[in-house]
Amino acid sequence: MSTTKLVTAEQQDQVLLDSIQQQRQLVVTYNSDAGWRTFKGCFVMGSPSSGEMVLRLGLTEPNVSTLLPGEGETVGGAFRLGHKKCMFRCQVRSLGQQAGAAVLTVTWPDGLQQLQRRAYERAEPPAGTIVAVRFWKEVAPSDAGIGARDVRHGQLENISCGGMRIKVADPHDVELAATYRCVFAPSQGKPSIVLDAILRHREAVDQGRASLGFQFVGLETTPEKVRTLDRLAKLVSHFQQARSRKARKHVRA
Repeated sequence: MSTTKLVTAEQQDQVLLDSIQQQRQLVVTYNSDAGWRTFKGCFVMGSPSSGEMVLRLGLTEPNVSTLLPGEGETVGGAFRLGHKKCMFRCQVRSLGQQAGAAVLTVTWPDGLQQLQRRAYERAEPPAGTIVAVRFWKEVAPSDAGIGARDVRHGQLENISCGGMRIKVADPHDVELAATYRCVFAPSQGKPSIVLDAILRHREAVDQGRASLGFQFVGLETTPEKVRTLDRLAKLVSHFQQARSRKARKHVRA
């Protein structure tokens, strides 16, 4: 069953050094006051002996520099390595800017999680299984006391460790690129899974219903969120295995 794996310190250092040497691409995630932000970038330099790394982030949106993390903030990093996805968290030591790019100096990570990329392949719930999802828009801390949260309801269509698609009856007022808090119980009697997600897609389906595509964010940024990622990976694996068993039975029939 798919689960996250914490590699040894020696393996971590070698993976990161190789990534720096090859200037591998990565995605850096940061929870700003305006919600979660993701930046595409690459490794530049660093070493365990220096205790830090340098990452270059591409800036493609106007005024995005105002949403960059500051000194001491925690950021998450994720990159592909063969059939695995690697994730780490670190703290920002300094921030510089170049033309169209930001340069982050961050602490050398104290842990590197790996997860099979199969966990990022979308899986549908088993036939006859209905998974209800509640979600609401996250607000800036300064607005936290303004009004009650507008909780929406939907039904899970498919899910992976990277995101999910849900069907909703009332798609009005959902905001693309906004951060939402999503909550669902994987099965009756099990504790709910709570995830932060950015709404990336909205597609009309039928009879006023819509299909919403969410991207999960921040799952590498705290130990608690890593444990949530592990639960999510097990759920995705369960869905995949259930569908595979059904397909085999259909072939034999």
